[in-house]
Amino acid sequence: MIRVPIRWLLIPAVLTLAACSDGGKPAAAPPGAAQLQAQQLAVQAAEKLKMYEQLRTTERYDLAEGIGSDIVKRFPGTPAADEVQKTLPALKERAAALAESRRIARLWTYNQVKEGKGTQYTAYVFAQGSPEQEGPDRVRLVLRQHPEWGQSVYLLRDEGGFTCGRDCSVSVRFDDQPAERMPATIPPTGEPAMFIDRDVAFIAKASKARHVFIDCEWKGKGKRTLDFEVAGLDLAKLPNPPKK
Repeated sequence: MIRVPIRWLLIPAVLTLAACSDGGKPAAAPPGAAQLQAQQLAVQAAEKLKMYEQLRTTERYDLAEGIGSDIVKRFPGTPAADEVQKTLPALKERAAALAESRRIARLWTYNQVKEGKGTQYTAYVFAQGSPEQEGPDRVRLVLRQHPEWGQSVYLLRDEGGFTCGRDCSVSVRFDDQPAERMPATIPPTGEPAMFIDRDVAFIAKASKARHVFIDCEWKGKGKRTLDFEVAGLDLAKLPNPPKK
């Protein structure tokens, strides 16, 4: 018979008591590497969510969209990603609308220069498809306010100019509205320009349109239809309209 010291017999009982010392519940296992990584990602996502919400509430939709999309892509399944997905689709639509508004606004160029005793204001937009470099195929639609000559609307080619018959007029169409004839004038001084005489009516309709289509005849080139994307026109930068 093998005799075992009494202290050896007590070891299992001590271990059992230690395991049950916390109200009879086994001790929680320490978090694993995957759990720690998930917690860290959730914290990072929550910080980005703060920036997203701040940009969204201040209507900086383009910047907010980038951060929101990054949260959804890099931190899927986190509370932050779930929260972003509630507002991101609508925010993307607003960001796209803002980007389009900025694009069409940049199509217009505005200038103001001292002229005599006053200031001349001009705004112009190039015809769609006009080359970037100067040449006979580049045409712009110009709105001008001159302190002495008043308000004018005209087409201006870099080279070549226009031709027109005795009863000079051009066909103008605003978006999908029916075309209408507008009287026009070619300056006798030789500039490659054609003035649209009904400037007040033209500007009033153009300011509500997205596109203006003008049929005209070029010197040496024949008939052309010019497409001007005018939706971004800012009339506030032409501060002196003629009195009605």
